Amino acid sequence: MQRNSQRDLHDALWQSSGGYDLVLGPVIMSLGGLWLDRRFDTAPIFMIALLLFGTVGAGAKVYYDWKHRMARATAERDQLLADAAALRAANQPAEGAAS
Repeated sequence: MQRNSQRDLHDALWQSSGGYDLVLGPVIMSLGGLWLDRRFDTAPIFMIALLLFGTVGAGAKVYYDWKHRMARATAERDQLLADAAALRAANQPAEGAAS
């Protein structure tokens, strides 16, 4: 049971990181762009470009994480349905058997 609880905790922490991904990626990228703009005196070209890049990247990461979790949940659901059908079939009396 220890292994399952560790996995559940890990999964919960991993799933809760979506908000951080959406905020930290664009903020860090725009700060890098701000630094580049000050260094090369090109304000605000790099900041805006890297902000957009960070926003698109963060959105794509959240989307693909969600897509992966949905595929895994669908596979788990299908396995549970198959197991339930097998149990129902095993527990039904054979046809033609006396009651």
